[in-house]
Amino acid sequence: MLDIVKQVIKYYLESGKIPTKNELMINDTSLLEKRGNIFVTIYKNGNIVGNSGNVVEIENDLVNELIKNTIYALWDKRFPDITTGDLDKIKIRIDIMTNRVLLWGKMIQDKNGKMVPNPNYREIKDLNPVKSGILAIKKDYNKLAVILPNISTTLTSGKDFESVLSKKLDETFQEENFILYEVQTEVLSDY
Repeated sequence: MLDIVKQVIKYYLESGKIPTKNELMINDTSLLEKRGNIFVTIYKNGNIVGNSGNVVEIENDLVNELIKNTIYALWDKRFPDITTGDLDKIKIRIDIMTNRVLLWGKMIQDKNGKMVPNPNYREIKDLNPVKSGILAIKKDYNKLAVILPNISTTLTSGKDFESVLSKKLDETFQEENFILYEVQTEVLSDY
């Protein structure tokens, strides 16, 4: 997967065109038969300079997901443009979403319809950001943010998610206004 992302970056930066999977050298052809939720993060000099991913399977195979998310990471307007002069300075991280668990509310409805305390309740402050990330979907479905596991050294406890979510969502994050998922990923990287 890392080799595909590197090929896409090089092809796009040198030609200005988005490659098709037929224009890439795909060593692991099983990727043409699998689907998945992936994120591509591009680093330059140790700092994130592009990121894109999806929380649902969109493309028909992982190769097309890699192409799409790599291009979107290159187009990520939160960061300065990446150029051909950066090719030898960039590193890649791919996160493959392996688990997504809904963080249920403090109260749940029992089989009789009565609201009772949820014995499995966990707040995001209880999560370990090295092992878990967070997917936050606003209850009116007009905003979504993802923080991948172990993506930043500034996230040292679950409490740190709130300030990052506030920044990403461009509003003060209030847990009760969001549907929250704890996410885990398998990470592939070249650094």
